[in-house]
Amino acid sequence: MSRDVWVVDLETTGLDRNIHLPVEVAAVNLKTGREIRFVPFITGDELGKADREAMRINMYYEQGLYKDQLDRDTSIRCYQDVFELLQGQTLAGANPRFDADMLLIGYEWLLQLEPRLPGASTRVEAPWHHRLADVCAYAAGTLNIPPDDIPGLAGVCQLLGVTNEAEHTALGDARATVECFRRLYPGKDQ
Repeated sequence: MSRDVWVVDLETTGLDRNIHLPVEVAAVNLKTGREIRFVPFITGDELGKADREAMRINMYYEQGLYKDQLDRDTSIRCYQDVFELLQGQTLAGANPRFDADMLLIGYEWLLQLEPRLPGASTRVEAPWHHRLADVCAYAAGTLNIPPDDIPGLAGVCQLLGVTNEAEHTALGDARATVECFRRLYPGKDQ
C-alpha cells in the first residue's frame, strides 16, 4: 500500500510538551510539492510562557509571525484540514515525533478554549500512519553514520549540499527536509 509522505515542521514557543504550543505550522507533500502553512491562534498568556531562546531561534518577532496569526476558529479549521490530509499518510520530518506531538497538542489546546465549539470533541487522535519518517535517521543509515551520532537537519543539509533558504521557519525547514529526502532517494516516484 502506497501512502503519501507529508513533511511537517512546526515552530513552537519551546520544547516542553506540557507548557509550549505551536506558533507556525507547515506541511509539504513530498510527491506533489503541495505546501500548507499557517500561524495558529495563541493567547498572550501562552506567549508569556514561551522559552526566550526558542522565540529567538524561530524569530517569532523578527518575522512578524504575530501579524499572520489566525483567529481561533480559522486555526481550528486549518488544523482540521491538515489532519484530513494526513489521514493514513506518512508524517515525515527532521524530528517528526516532536512535530507530531506538538501538532496534536496545538489542536487540542484550541479545542479546549472557551467557548467550546458545539458538538466538538476536545480529544484529538493522530490520523497519520504509526510509522514516522525521520530524514535525520534516514540520512544516517544511508550515509553510514553511527546511530549515536545522528545529525540534525542543519547537519543533514550540509552533508547533502542542501541550502535551507529560511532556517528555523516552519516552511523553510519543511522545504529543506523535502529536498534532503529527494537527494537521499533520487529517481523514486516519491
